[in-house]
Amino acid sequence: MQIPLGNYVVRVRWLVVCVMVVAIWGCVRLGLWQWHKAEQKQEITRALTHHGDAVWPQAQDLDSQAKVDTLHLQTVAFKGHYLPQYAFFLDNQVEQGQAGFHVITPFLLSDQQHVIWVNRGWIAGFADHQQTPKISTTQAEQVIKGLFWQQTKVGFRLDKPGQAWQSVQPVLDFAYLRQHVPYVFPDVILKLAPAVGEGYVRHWDVPAGQVEKHLSYAYQWFGFAVASLVIGLTQMVEKRA
Repeated sequence: MQIPLGNYVVRVRWLVVCVMVVAIWGCVRLGLWQWHKAEQKQEITRALTHHGDAVWPQAQDLDSQAKVDTLHLQTVAFKGHYLPQYAFFLDNQVEQGQAGFHVITPFLLSDQQHVIWVNRGWIAGFADHQQTPKISTTQAEQVIKGLFWQQTKVGFRLDKPGQAWQSVQPVLDFAYLRQHVPYVFPDVILKLAPAVGEGYVRHWDVPAGQVEKHLSYAYQWFGFAVASLVIGLTQMVEKRA
């Protein structure tokens, strides 16, 4: 198949076209992925710099996906108490170059049926990875406040979840948690506000330059998509004899 183009002719080579389309599609997808990561971190920054009053959701609001979507990245407050028997350490968390854990504890709301999982912050680990830090948790009724974070993806885990409760877990796997915790909860984590007690190191802000980094990666992938188009076309354009 030939398409005349002035003093040139485009000889359509389907193998070249297929490779070009796949390359462009892949580069655009990767570019959009980086673009969405930049937008997400911009939303987090805006949420953390907003110092308005906290929203007080009802326990029943956690049953509605529409309301959970609305609460995403808002500062919220709940009244209830911690359930330390279901607390666990989220592994492979790094703070200023040091390895450790995030302390995750469920917070039972006043209706005694719903819980919200609370990330209480980072705590240092040990050289012996099997050893876990000692933490203290008050079970008295209290009010907590933090950033409402809807967890849409489960990280990749190399291990197979066991039948017994694991005090150290590699990812936030809500399906696993529902097998062991007899309460109702959405796929949400509350990032405990730094001013609230019973927490550990809490740096929820986005590090400087992260948004710009993702945007630069996005522009690079979009540039690769354009380059793939140009290279593909030059492979099919010939000068007329």
